[in-house]
Amino acid sequence: MAQKRKTEFNLPYFGIDESGKYPTIYNLKGDYGVVIQINNPVLQYSADPSAYDGSHQLYVNITKILGEGYVIQKQDVLTKKIYNKADSTEYLQQKYDEHFNGREYTDLTTYLVVTRKGKRGSFYSYNKKNYIDFEQNIGKLEDLLKRNSLSPKILSRNEIDLYVKRILSMNFSTNNVSLNNMRATDVEIQMGDKAVRSIPLVNIDTIDLPEKISTHIERNDKDTLKGFPIDTMGFLYNVPLYQTIIYNQIIDIPAQNMTQRKLELKRKRHSGIPDPANLMCVEDIDNLLVDVARENQMLVYCHFNILVCAPLETIQQTCNYIESSLFQQSIIPNKNAYNQMELFRTAMPCNTVELADYDMFLTTADAALCFFFKEALSKDEVSGFQIRFTDRQGIPVAIDPADLPMQTNRINNRNKFVLGPSGSGKSFFMNALIEQYCMYNNSEKPKWLMDVVIVDTGHSYSGLCSYYGGKYITYT
Repeated sequence: MAQKRKTEFNLPYFGIDESGKYPTIYNLKGDYGVVIQINNPVLQYSADPSAYDGSHQLYVNITKILGEGYVIQKQDVLTKKIYNKADSTEYLQQKYDEHFNGREYTDLTTYLVVTRKGKRGSFYSYNKKNYIDFEQNIGKLEDLLKRNSLSPKILSRNEIDLYVKRILSMNFSTNNVSLNNMRATDVEIQMGDKAVRSIPLVNIDTIDLPEKISTHIERNDKDTLKGFPIDTMGFLYNVPLYQTIIYNQIIDIPAQNMTQRKLELKRKRHSGIPDPANLMCVEDIDNLLVDVARENQMLVYCHFNILVCAPLETIQQTCNYIESSLFQQSIIPNKNAYNQMELFRTAMPCNTVELADYDMFLTTADAALCFFFKEALSKDEVSGFQIRFTDRQGIPVAIDPADLPMQTNRINNRNKFVLGPSGSGKSFFMNALIEQYCMYNNSEKPKWLMDVVIVDTGHSYSGLCSYYGGKYITYT
């Protein structure tokens, strides 16, 4: 029996240059780019359709700022993690953490990779002017992201190196990353006891997409839930039995004049033969060119790919759920994705150059960006005064109802009014609030000290008063 040939997996990079303003990663074709970690602008279950439209317009502006010769690669990484918090020093907080420790939850991290394509030729030639323009555009992009509260963070050399290793191992849940051998087949890549499958959203031979696409879709589950806005790819939160999902979104901005001339030439070829299929092609090209001219839209090549990592025994069930969810939105994913290793490699940052022409399709930037993932999960607010609630996954999330809203002008005073029927948790919330007030006094450098006086009917706060050594006065 012939032994299977083993091939070494070579990284597609020259290295990372830190001599400029930003840590820049170079691939073997001469392209270079930066990796930016961001927060998606729309909070899940925000119920605000305008937020999705605003996020869409933000990415449209990004494509226009960067312009021709750039590739925008956005990656949303969903991974399963185990909640484990053990840094609390206060007794009540320790007991609170112990109640939630060990729960599985979904974590979302978003990366934006901006790549400047190099000039294709036999030899690579460094163009200093192009690199200076690249740095200026990255500066503009960083300012735009900050103004829109996306909290951009440009990754350093070590962070980029770790990010690449996490993609190669498909492990975003643990601190230690170990690489394994890969066995590529026509349907998946096997890594030890787990498998990785690439599910391209579009087959360019058929283009099975809905006739119209919006920045979001509406959820109509019950009679009481009508027209609730959610992300187009919001079903990714509910995918079962997976370990890691990377939603890889690629926008390649070509030379506009040359691309339009190619379209016009293609239109002439189709119009030369009177055939119903050719007439439909002519009509589609005419509509596209009209949108470009009238709406000042940009033509882009795009690729969308869902990379799924799951145990070998459950990978099929996981992919079935994704495909059925896409089908419900009139999206039929590509069934001919036999180039699994090639698709996996193109998910690595600044390596979209390996993406073949048959995996990309031409459309306008406005249409392509509707497929961008826009939602973010609730995370702890950065503040010195926090009260813990639980999100819809049953995991604690820290919210500041006092200081941070004052600083951001959402409120102009700290008064609170808690309203709810019997048993709804009014006293439960107030106990947590008062506990935070008392803990704030014991912090390292409190801005002020707080005295708490409670007038209450019943004995809802007797335990907390006794714990902190307060004076408890009761009368009948």
